[in-house]
Amino acid sequence: MSRFLSLALAATLFAALASTERAAAAPAPAAGPNVALPYPAKVPLVLQINGFERVRDRLGKMLESLPPAEAKQAKKGLDDGLAHLLKDRKLDALPKEGRLFVVVHDFAKLADAEPAVSFLLPVTSYKEFKDTMLSAEERKSIEKAGAGIESMKSSAAGNEETLYLVDLKGYVAVSPSKETAEVYAGKYTPAQSAAMGADLAGSFLGADISLYVNMDVINDMYGEQIRQFKGLIDFALGQAQNMGMIPGLGKQQLELAKTMIGGMFQAIEDSKGLVLAAEFRADGLNLRGQIRFADDSMSADILKLETPTTLAEIGKLPKGLNTYGGSKFGKKFVDLGKKFAQDFLAGEDDEKGAERIAKLQSELAAAAPQGEFSASSTPDRSLSVTAYKDAPRAVDATVKLFEGLGGSGKFSSLVLKEKPKITAKAATHRDFTFTEIQMSFDFAATVEALPEPAREVALAQFKRVMNEKSTFWIGTDGKVLANITAKNWDAAKQLLDEYLDGKSGIAADAGFQVARKNLPAEASLVYLLETGQVVTLLVEQAKAVGQAIPGGAFPQIGSVKPVKGDATYIGFALVLKPQVASVDLFVPGTAMNVATKMIAPLFRNVE
Repeated sequence: MSRFLSLALAATLFAALASTERAAAAPAPAAGPNVALPYPAKVPLVLQINGFERVRDRLGKMLESLPPAEAKQAKKGLDDGLAHLLKDRKLDALPKEGRLFVVVHDFAKLADAEPAVSFLLPVTSYKEFKDTMLSAEERKSIEKAGAGIESMKSSAAGNEETLYLVDLKGYVAVSPSKETAEVYAGKYTPAQSAAMGADLAGSFLGADISLYVNMDVINDMYGEQIRQFKGLIDFALGQAQNMGMIPGLGKQQLELAKTMIGGMFQAIEDSKGLVLAAEFRADGLNLRGQIRFADDSMSADILKLETPTTLAEIGKLPKGLNTYGGSKFGKKFVDLGKKFAQDFLAGEDDEKGAERIAKLQSELAAAAPQGEFSASSTPDRSLSVTAYKDAPRAVDATVKLFEGLGGSGKFSSLVLKEKPKITAKAATHRDFTFTEIQMSFDFAATVEALPEPAREVALAQFKRVMNEKSTFWIGTDGKVLANITAKNWDAAKQLLDEYLDGKSGIAADAGFQVARKNLPAEASLVYLLETGQVVTLLVEQAKAVGQAIPGGAFPQIGSVKPVKGDATYIGFALVLKPQVASVDLFVPGTAMNVATKMIAPLFRNVE
């Protein structure tokens, strides 16, 4: 199979990057209410490339955002490698915009001598494909292999193998499996995009490169094995915890892990289809993951009342911070989120404390959150504003949660050195009354149960992104709950003023605008992260891991330096609506440029 896929992918990439003009053919199917697709309806996995010339042009425009030297090097490397793989082959038979598909027909047969995969290549005609795309040796080896099937010998991937060809009138099906070729040569029911559902079909057909996983087929074929695997994981987690084999994982964390795993498998069981898609835009790269659930499933029931919004309040958050976000979820999703809440944890054996926290979290949920908007810069500047139907009730429950944290409790998974110091009505400002909360964390105790070298890595990470002593101000004007972290009260007031006045909101920032406009206009959650901070955190984390590996096997890298210029942002969005959940990650070309300038020197130093 690897040899076949090498040939297929080489042809695909070469066609995507090639700049020669090709002959016209029937137009590629466009995304619409329904599109007939050339592969069988009941296949578990399909990879699609949306037009050779189209993808090439869009990828080329996106790469122009990189520093010139890196962009030129990337393009040359692809061109040289693919030209070598496709030496002496002509691509005249390939239409400019025809969709290409790589299809997996049966996962269980991927390791067979004739793996059940196929490669569907759009062509102007079957004859021209054979005359131009195949080598002279391959053409000589062609012979009839059954009704509507021809075979040929190919050594393109280094070892000779037999490939089977079927003319589909507009496509050629190529497969190393005669059984798979016979499917195409016979009568089969073609796939229809409408079966994916409108959202998934739009993402699958509209992307430059996309992958569709037919979860109906997966669950039919492998549902029992998936359920057995889930049972095995549950058993292993329980046994490992009982035997003390998972350092640092207490009872509450174990229950959270079980809940998360259970939710993941429930989502698999409830799902009908999954799309992973990449889109090369002039502004940057967008990656999407999208899943559709059966209408009568538990997962769909949770999403039934979800309604994405513009989350426009994000734009009012103050400039000059590194992370911006906003979210608004329906009640069922909020209730589900309570199961994963880890901000407040009682001591491991403090059952009464855990019950008290659970009761107060229910009280907080009963105050009915209406949306949250936040901005921060690590380690000591943050502002979050959450609207509630009953904001005073929410503030009261939140303060009581802090009051209930003992010396053995945890906040955001961090061990406390002592009980929080709480001062009620510590400050008032612009109709807000604030309670001051002083926290002291014990980073060493937090990582104590972890094994080496993970302990040192985690400790270094905590010290980079947090202070061991922090002060919060939590207050309300009767409409919203404001939570502010700052070095002092004057700095806290400034953050609140900038948000309330709205005169210097992040919405006016060019980098913010590029990232936000390329994410879904309406979403359930949006986060934007300043590129330099993201790169610095990732590099520092990699350094910590490398330094903790004994023997010096991991290359030692230096520190990254910030890039001068306007801020750029990487964007993330979650969209929830009935039956469908989507995740988008957008990386602007400007962010790629910044990241490349920061990271490229590290690789040169390692070399």
